[in-house]
Amino acid sequence: MEKKDKMFALVTKWRTSGITRKEFAAQHNIPSPTFDYWCQKFYNEQKVDAVQPKFIELSSNTTANPLLSEINLRPQIELEFSSGLRIKIY
Repeated sequence: MEKKDKMFALVTKWRTSGITRKEFAAQHNIPSPTFDYWCQKFYNEQKVDAVQPKFIELSSNTTANPLLSEINLRPQIELEFSSGLRIKIY
């Protein structure tokens, strides 16, 4: 097992430990800045490996589904700001 794998295993263990990074590092005889570095590296790789959002095609063919036209008339999300601005997403 290479160093990266060992450190990532420790980061994963720390996340479920319920103690601070500093305490965890001290318990495992790792300098706190070193453990912080590996935590940051772990988080950065997790972001890269995360599933990227994908777009899906939505059909507006109301003849195929008569309920679709009714659904399209109602906003699915509506945001109202204190300034009075209102945004509706259908």
